[in-house]
Amino acid sequence: MEQLKNIQSEIEQFSHHIEEGLSLSEITIKYGLNSYRYGSSSFLDDLFDPISITDKTVFYDLGSGYGNIILYGAIQYPNVQFKGIEILEERNKVCVDLIEKEGITNVTAICGDLLKADISDGNVFYLYNPLHDFQYAELLDKLYQVSLKKDIIVIAESHCSSFDEADWLEQYYLKDIDVIRKIKYYCSKPAH
Repeated sequence: MEQLKNIQSEIEQFSHHIEEGLSLSEITIKYGLNSYRYGSSSFLDDLFDPISITDKTVFYDLGSGYGNIILYGAIQYPNVQFKGIEILEERNKVCVDLIEKEGITNVTAICGDLLKADISDGNVFYLYNPLHDFQYAELLDKLYQVSLKKDIIVIAESHCSSFDEADWLEQYYLKDIDVIRKIKYYCSKPAH
């Protein structure tokens, strides 16, 4: 747990400095129209409980920011592969540096657009509101294509309405955080 505390401390230190220096107009020109909000679950202990995790699990954090979720998961579950996709180089570099510094071998931080990245090896997908509303249809189609080959789990924190409406997903667990925020767990329906 000391390792996790050190990682959390470094993420907080770097993220504060980096977020202050980001210009929405500059990053939009550089990376295109995306949601660049930064937020990460503060319910890490509870987040993984409703998931059946095995050594065959490939866990993606789509919009991984500084790597909070994937670093936590990789330390707690050393036999599981964790992958994060973050579009902003500044955020992704912090995660890459922490992976190297801590010598964590079961985690990968990818700098890129989650809508363009190959996520076909994944079977668990976590999202903390990484897109604009109009972009979720494309993501849902991408996840649906993965679900045609295997069962998948989608964990949505905060922005859940797109997943609620997908007829090929069914919600199997809900964590109410407060009146507005929720974490919803969905699994792909068999024979969809």
